[in-house]
Amino acid sequence: MRTATKSAKALQRVTPEPVWINNILFLTDFSPASTVALRHARSVARRFDSKVYVIHVVEPPLAAPPSASFYEAVSMREDAQKKLNSLLSKDKLNDVVHEVILAEGSVWPTVQQIIAEKKIDLVLVGTHGRKGFRKMMLGSVAEEIYRKANCPVLTVGPENPANPENEMRPRRILLATALGDEAYRASDYAVAMAWRQAAELIVLHVIEDNRVSDFGRAEQQRLASLARMDGLIPPELPLASKPTMVVARGSAADEILRAARTYRADLIVIGLHGGRRMAGHLPSTVAYRVVCQAPCPVLTVPAGSVSS
Repeated sequence: MRTATKSAKALQRVTPEPVWINNILFLTDFSPASTVALRHARSVARRFDSKVYVIHVVEPPLAAPPSASFYEAVSMREDAQKKLNSLLSKDKLNDVVHEVILAEGSVWPTVQQIIAEKKIDLVLVGTHGRKGFRKMMLGSVAEEIYRKANCPVLTVGPENPANPENEMRPRRILLATALGDEAYRASDYAVAMAWRQAAELIVLHVIEDNRVSDFGRAEQQRLASLARMDGLIPPELPLASKPTMVVARGSAADEILRAARTYRADLIVIGLHGGRRMAGHLPSTVAYRVVCQAPCPVLTVPAGSVSS
């Protein structure tokens, strides 16, 4: 996160835009991680009266003769259909409007197309986060999705509890912000959810410049950051309690994880933009570490994402 240098006045907000989650894309590879994530998808759908699209993508077999590839693809599709049926029978969505889509192709292009066609407001995916993460389907895929998706992505990591009901009624929301002008959309989600759920909001900014040895200058940076953080919260919005403002120094990922555990956060909200760093948004490498180790779900919000 970069140090705030603009005036606090530049960040003054009006009431945040309403957050609507009408359509949820839940991606599964039938792993234990995705099974836990399905429970979260169901919980979110109940809270927002959303429709859930349960998606599995069958990727084409590699390095096989054309004739063998055809039969292997048919077998993979039949196996996937059986697993989808089994998954839904174990974790029923009978009280939630849902649609099952069994697609074929490369995962991200297929997901990208479904996001556009179904007007998806939220992608929900589980991830393993263990050693060898990038070699596992829902590891590398989850990272690619939250880096590239133009809508928010809720990632359920391996440290998340199996019972999701409290997570989707968050009592404590941690907003990690880099305080750039593009941070507004992530703060809109965090503030609106805190307002809607009567939850406590903790706003965190991490100053990664550890070279400042002069106490006076360090305190000046801290006060400037706090002023800009205050500007993210519309003063007329009747939140259940006054937001807690925290300025920390060190590694962004380490400090976000530390704050999540210290304040017992039920949800972490991070502003993110594609695969490159932008003012006001954390780089995807920070989000990757946080997602893998967070004790609660992580909502990554890209700049400019608009709920339908």
